[in-house]
Amino acid sequence: MKHYLPIPILVFALVTSGCNLLIKLPVGGPELIPTETFTVNEAVPVGATATDLILTLAPSDGSLLLSGNADGLVEGEIQYNVAEWKPVVAMDGDTLHIEQKLPDNNVSSTPRDAINEWKLELGGTLTDIAIACPTGNYTLTFADSLPDGIAIKVNAGVVNLALEFPTGVTANVEIHRGPASIATEGAWTKDGKVYTSGDSGPVWTITVDFGVGNLTLVSQ
Repeated sequence: MKHYLPIPILVFALVTSGCNLLIKLPVGGPELIPTETFTVNEAVPVGATATDLILTLAPSDGSLLLSGNADGLVEGEIQYNVAEWKPVVAMDGDTLHIEQKLPDNNVSSTPRDAINEWKLELGGTLTDIAIACPTGNYTLTFADSLPDGIAIKVNAGVVNLALEFPTGVTANVEIHRGPASIATEGAWTKDGKVYTSGDSGPVWTITVDFGVGNLTLVSQ
C-alpha cells in the first residue's frame, strides 16, 4: 500500500526546509468551467528539425500519456475544465513548447472535480522531452511506441508523482534531490540514484529533479 503525504503538508515542508524561501499562498482558487478539448496538431517545421519538446502542466491533479508514431510533430488532445489551463503552443528554434499558464506564486489549489488530462503522440524527430509538474498529484505514462534512445527530464516541485513504464523497454530513471518517499511497483533494480526496469528492448533515459513529495515508479 502506498502512503502519500497530503499536498498541504508537503507545502509546509517545502516552506520550512529553506531559511530564505518564501512562497505566497493564493487566496481562493481557480473556478471550474465546462470541459474543453484543446487539439494539438503540429506539423513538422519546413526546413528545420525540431528535436526538443517542453511540456508544462498547471498545478493540478493531472495526467499525461505520451506515445509515439505521430505523422506530424505532435498530435493529440488536452482536456481541461479550468479556464486558466488552456494550453499555449509555441515554437522556439528547435524547441516546441506546450504549456499551461502557471500562477505567479507557482502554488495553487486544485478544485474538486478538476480535469487536466493530456494525451499526446510524438513524431520521430522529438528525442529530448522536458516535463514540468509544479504542484499537485500527477501520473505520467509512457507508451512502448516511444523511440529508442529518447531522453526525458521531469521537473517536479511539491508533488505526488507516479511514472508508469511499459514492460519490454529498459527505463533508466536517475533521481536527484529528495522525495519524501520512493516506491516501486513491478520489477526494478537500484544502483545508487538510478532505478532500472527491464534489460532489453528500447533504452530510455529519464532524469527526475524532485523538490518535496512522493515518487512511485511503475513497470507494467
